[in-house]
Amino acid sequence: MITAKTLHPQYLKTPNGTPSFVVLFIEEYEELIEDYNDLTIIKERREEEKISFKDFKHNILKTNV
Repeated sequence: MITAKTLHPQYLKTPNGTPSFVVLFIEEYEELIEDYNDLTIIKERREEEKISFKDFKHNILKTNV
């Protein structure tokens, strides 16, 4: 997961010095998007029924036979 310490943003400012844009390396941007998507899925699935790992394995093996 990307953190503020691992980002290398460059700020573009208006003529009066107000920051108005941020430029990131493409790799950093893609990692941010991936992290955002992961967190969105976690939030969406938070209320789903929980099952044990044993049941999960059983269900996977049963459907892949």
